[in-house]
Amino acid sequence: MSSAIKRIAMSMLLFSFVLTSGMVAAGNVMAQSCEDPTKVDNCSAGMDGYTDMLDNVFEVAHTTLQYAGFVTVFAGATLWFTARRSSDRAQTGVWLLIGGLAMIVFYFGFTAFVSLLKWIAEGGSS
Repeated sequence: MSSAIKRIAMSMLLFSFVLTSGMVAAGNVMAQSCEDPTKVDNCSAGMDGYTDMLDNVFEVAHTTLQYAGFVTVFAGATLWFTARRSSDRAQTGVWLLIGGLAMIVFYFGFTAFVSLLKWIAEGGSS
């Protein structure tokens, strides 16, 4: 690929990363419930802090898969449709398109897999 296309692709990825990271709010990730962080005597460690932390990690991974997949599909389709006679650009566009679609499929599969793990962890009760 030429250097201009590489610069455009890198700027698109950087721009999408800035947009995605600016819109994702992960919340407070902390394993202890503590009202006043300067006084650690009244802090109590419990499973609620750990589950909140894991929920935040899940939300970040889930949102990243979703938006990165859509951005990659858009970038791949743009490269593919604008690659007149350049087979390198067309091939890169197709691979980005396929990779983005795979990320979107993995996004739904990831949700189903985590739901199955939560169901197993709760003892399978409905």
